[in-house]
Amino acid sequence: MVIGAGFTGLLAARVLAGRFDRVTVLERDELPSGAAHRSGLPQARHPHGMLARGAEIVEALFPGVRAELAAQGAPVFDFGAGFATRLPHGWAPRCPVGIEVQSFGLVHLEAVLRARVRALPGVGLRDGFVVDGLHLSADRRRAVGVTGHRRADLGHTPVRIAADLVVDASGRRSRLPGWLTATGLPSPRRSEVPSPLVYSSRLYEVTGDQVPDWSVSFEMTLPPSVRRGGAAVTVDGTHRLVSLVAPGHELPPPRDDEALRRFAASLRSPHFAEVMERGRPVSPVHRCVVGGNRWLRYDRLRPRPGRLLVLGDAFCAFNPVYGQGLTVAALQARLLARLLTTAHGPGPLAHRFQRRAARIVLVPWLTATAADAGWSAEPAGRPARMARAVLDVVLRRLPDEPGLYARFARVQNMVASPGVLLRPLLVRPGRRSGRAFRAGPVGPPREG
Repeated sequence: MVIGAGFTGLLAARVLAGRFDRVTVLERDELPSGAAHRSGLPQARHPHGMLARGAEIVEALFPGVRAELAAQGAPVFDFGAGFATRLPHGWAPRCPVGIEVQSFGLVHLEAVLRARVRALPGVGLRDGFVVDGLHLSADRRRAVGVTGHRRADLGHTPVRIAADLVVDASGRRSRLPGWLTATGLPSPRRSEVPSPLVYSSRLYEVTGDQVPDWSVSFEMTLPPSVRRGGAAVTVDGTHRLVSLVAPGHELPPPRDDEALRRFAASLRSPHFAEVMERGRPVSPVHRCVVGGNRWLRYDRLRPRPGRLLVLGDAFCAFNPVYGQGLTVAALQARLLARLLTTAHGPGPLAHRFQRRAARIVLVPWLTATAADAGWSAEPAGRPARMARAVLDVVLRRLPDEPGLYARFARVQNMVASPGVLLRPLLVRPGRRSGRAFRAGPVGPPREG
């Protein structure tokens, strides 16, 4: 049983369908038949990205997905050539790096995956069903199902559904910690690094000679010095989804078009203001709180019921401005697939999976929290300080060093380890050859 029919739940269902006779996916929303927004996925109105590593995994699980999205207008392009990235210290080099990525709208991706999952033998999607609690064995040592009710049932008549394995893929809104405490078990320890960022996003139609020469434009925030940024993503051949990002009190109200245009014009990248000026708005402005970073340590929970897995944002949710969430969820789905090939039944699977899923999370967590620690007045831990020191040095050098940027792009897309960045940091090329890397204090960004 999979709780949640979003991206993570659909990948989990695909993996489980290969080893279980029956897989049931429970979703509280009434699922649309095609690419349409739903109330339980407000973040779909804002830009999303799939890193190259995640796209490879999705394509392996659902062959032909990239081509199917491309046929709907979602472009495939080289990461270095198609991304116009405004870094804190200048523009990233616009040159091919040999990494293919694709931009899309999240509702389009989910619609394609949902249709594929519905067609799998033995898989059923049960929408409009609200899960209210976890059902455990008498000794509370394993999950044996869930209780819930039909959303349309005003009387909330309880329904119990048995399962050999329960997978929570319900995202940031997961209610599993409360379900555990309701059974007398402890809830997982939370690690949190908050972010004050808020999105304001709008879809624009851009046609004719107004179409820009980039597929994705991104202006990076880096607190405390760079507090504002944005993203513009090509949804299809004529539509760009523009998102302005800043701490909530700095972002104009959604209905104040003139203030939003002034905000866009104040950014270092001109691309957002250009799309807003030349394009035709085809949606309202949607505002969303980013939510920061939160890791629920199910891998360290003791006692922890068996036959219960937690994936995706329900396990570890990242600040979405860094674009890691979909790829981390895909990596966890691939891990689950690998463990299922050697597991002798669902009994010991949960404990092995959760420990190894935590290893997948660790590097993306350090990357995101190292950057977001700048929003807090509290001192960061030593690992975060070290990661931030390396990040600051890398970001300072990227605009002038295409070779370093190519390495950075591989790390950013999770197709290479962060270790590939260390050698070029220790030995500086050309005019910098005599200066060794030092993880010391970093001043404000230079202009340019």
